[in-house]
Amino acid sequence: MPSSQGLFCRGIPGFRAVVPGFCVGLAVAASLGSVTAAPPQGFRKLAPGGLTVIAPDASADDLASRGDLPEITVGLAKERDWKPEKAAANTTLVERGRDREFRRDAWCLEFAFKPPRLIDVDVPVAGEKMRRKRVWYLLYRVKNTGSRRTKEEADGKRVTEKFDQPIRFLPQFVLETREPLTAAEGLASFRSYLDRLVPTAMGAIERRERPPGKLFDSASISADPLAPNEERWGVAIWEDVDPRIDFFSIYIRGLTNSLRWRPKPAADVPEDALPGGYEEQTLESLRLDFWRPGDDENDLDEQMSIGFAGMFERITLGSHLLDVVGRQEIVKTQAIDGFTALGLTWDELLEPAAGDGTPSLVPLEKVIRKLAGLPDPATRARVVKQVFGELGPDHFEELARGLVGPADADRDAARRAAMAAVKMRPEDAAKKPLVAIADVVRGLEASATVPERRRQAAAFFGEAGRRIESLARDLAADRALAVLDEIDIPTRAIVDTDAMGAFDLVRVAIGSRPKPEERKKLLQGLFGSLGPELFAGATRVHEGIDHAWVFRYESEEGSAVSP
Repeated sequence: MPSSQGLFCRGIPGFRAVVPGFCVGLAVAASLGSVTAAPPQGFRKLAPGGLTVIAPDASADDLASRGDLPEITVGLAKERDWKPEKAAANTTLVERGRDREFRRDAWCLEFAFKPPRLIDVDVPVAGEKMRRKRVWYLLYRVKNTGSRRTKEEADGKRVTEKFDQPIRFLPQFVLETREPLTAAEGLASFRSYLDRLVPTAMGAIERRERPPGKLFDSASISADPLAPNEERWGVAIWEDVDPRIDFFSIYIRGLTNSLRWRPKPAADVPEDALPGGYEEQTLESLRLDFWRPGDDENDLDEQMSIGFAGMFERITLGSHLLDVVGRQEIVKTQAIDGFTALGLTWDELLEPAAGDGTPSLVPLEKVIRKLAGLPDPATRARVVKQVFGELGPDHFEELARGLVGPADADRDAARRAAMAAVKMRPEDAAKKPLVAIADVVRGLEASATVPERRRQAAAFFGEAGRRIESLARDLAADRALAVLDEIDIPTRAIVDTDAMGAFDLVRVAIGSRPKPEERKKLLQGLFGSLGPELFAGATRVHEGIDHAWVFRYESEEGSAVSP
């Protein structure tokens, strides 16, 4: 029997080098870039030098807002039990603090822009030297088209009237990735960039774009208010942007004074709270979505394109399917046969609902316990290869060595401390390593955050702890393959198309299922716990919607998209 099956035949073997396993992600920049060479249907290309003009938000819902005064309705809630004897109950201070109306004058600037571009400029660095650097920039124009307020006429009817006033534009531009960028160690994270003042870039951008007026940066454009009907040209600049970015959004705050507020998360409002001290406020932001059709880092004339709503979700989900099928061909898995040997069906490996979409370890624990229950080591090794690929046995051996194998004093002390915290004995773990691994995985599932989960995995397994997440992703890919078989989509059909085509295959197959619960379960099997939500975002909207007005609170900043 090959030595790679040592964990399943002879206990724990000596150390051997292990080739990192194939890592499947839902939205990895490299995979997205490989499937977006041609613009998808619905792509709206602007004429060279053309402007996209976004009219001011003229809705009336920002002229009057309603809400409670938590300093009264929460902080003084103890008065809620008091009922007046000679007045109506709704005349108490607590009741009068509920559902209050707040009126205000509102304004919103007209915003026009060209798609972002790249330019190389000299920027100052330490030591009074200059360095050539590539920056991203967005050329735009703002215009004061007037303000609005509500007015009550003599008959009591409320109307909206327009009036002129100077408006000071205090901009904030934030560029955020919409797909996680995968680092070398297999971890993924989003990136966000605040616009910078780069004086040395202003002249080069102005010569290149030739706007019909003076070009302002984000500081100088706010020096004086915009007079009624006045317009100004400005530029937002970002430095050190990751060149792997394919999909990104730009959030612009300061175009309107439309305001929202809410109680701070988990705020405990005391009786003597000051007004506004336990609420968070935010201005409305304009969100612009873009994508990069190419990845040539040397192409300064690369056209960044306006994305239509839902495009990112479609390509993300389609790319996930391409990764799933590609993984099967590379690591030689036979997922369906492996599940059958374990007595499992794909729907028994669905992840519990998770608000942030973090992959659950519950399915992995279930599979490991099933593997531990197989009495024949040879059968166990074969099933591991079917489910996790040719390197699956090596990965489990690596975990077992990290958990109970020889280690230096510091490593052994950290491992014993981690085991003691969950009442696990090293002697028992050495006798049944797979059962011990499953017990640790169950404990890791309870971790509050992903970083905490990784820290705990490292305490138990050392460097091998990274295998836990990769095995969970591999298992999710196997489950998706089983679902594709369930809905009669051959893997060859996925291989022969691109991301948008793969998504369309699934969209048609899922749409043919009449029962909503069945559709939901299939989407969870294909894309994880957030699959139904992502699928809804990819299908509910119409192409051509290339911007949105959104409210983002500070506690939400940095997320890919805010509702």
